[in-house]
Amino acid sequence: MLELTVLLISIIVILLILYYKDNIKSDQIEENFENFYLNACPSGYKSFYNNDGDTICCDGEMIANKCLSDNQCTLNGKGTPDLPNCTELIKKLYFKKSREYCMPSLPNYFEDRNTKIKGCTLGSLNPTMSAPQKYNQPKCIYYSTYEKNNIFKDSCTNQKLLDNAICFGNNCTKELVQPIPTAPPLVAIGFTDSSGMHRVAYTKQTMKNFLDISNPNWTNQGIDLSKNINVAEVSKAFYVDKTIDQTAIQF
Repeated sequence: MLELTVLLISIIVILLILYYKDNIKSDQIEENFENFYLNACPSGYKSFYNNDGDTICCDGEMIANKCLSDNQCTLNGKGTPDLPNCTELIKKLYFKKSREYCMPSLPNYFEDRNTKIKGCTLGSLNPTMSAPQKYNQPKCIYYSTYEKNNIFKDSCTNQKLLDNAICFGNNCTKELVQPIPTAPPLVAIGFTDSSGMHRVAYTKQTMKNFLDISNPNWTNQGIDLSKNINVAEVSKAFYVDKTIDQTAIQF
């Protein structure tokens, strides 16, 4: 009975921590978007003036200075339920997409519907929220195909793999490395073990992605990613946790 009570308490604590982290992330993303204001129609929208001289943005076909789509917004004023303010409309949409598509290191979503480029960045967006404000600020891209998302080092798919990788040992670092340009990049984890030796290993998932392209027959060559010392999870267990013996390691 005591063990069951302890288990239930542990589960409740874990759920509370996850809930807290999720809400902290939401607050941070929402705060990032508070200072964004459009000074032109959103990417992909057409603009025209109504009878009051206000700029209206139309997401659809236009004929004779009239928008035929229900998806339209005003660039001026507070807006109404039928004609919302464009800035507020896009901020709500991108806030939702930031939570769905982006990661803690690059929390702000952007999308250029004209060039069909979308991704995540760290920092402010440009006046139409279609790209990062500065060319050189950190960003990742969602490409149009699985192959590009898998291979391109700057894809959000690979950035998520880097973000999700867990550091271990002392003086730990992690980065994306790409030994072969035509193969997926590897998440490299550098660490110092208890003997003071610096080592580098690669996450199991990215190692598999890399080998599937660079060496398609690797499974027939005796390579076992659950035992190979070059795999981060194995390296951690052997050098740091010391939960596996050298006889079980594949060097």
